[in-house]
Amino acid sequence: KALENIDKATEENPKAYYMFLQKAKIQKAMGDKAGAKASALKTIELAKEAKNADYENFGNKLLKTL
Repeated sequence: KALENIDKATEENPKAYYMFLQKAKIQKAMGDKAGAKASALKTIELAKEAKNADYENFGNKLLKTL
């Protein structure tokens, strides 16, 4: 259910890098490493566009755990 909700949230706000980070964490917890990697990369991409270095770092840290 959490993944369904975050999917809907990212569809409604496709630039919300913080939601993609949450999605990556959910996917990782569910054992979907490929999905988590894709979501983490999207977090980094969008955070760079928004000039938010903190979320770039969060995304990179998550990638290292996959």
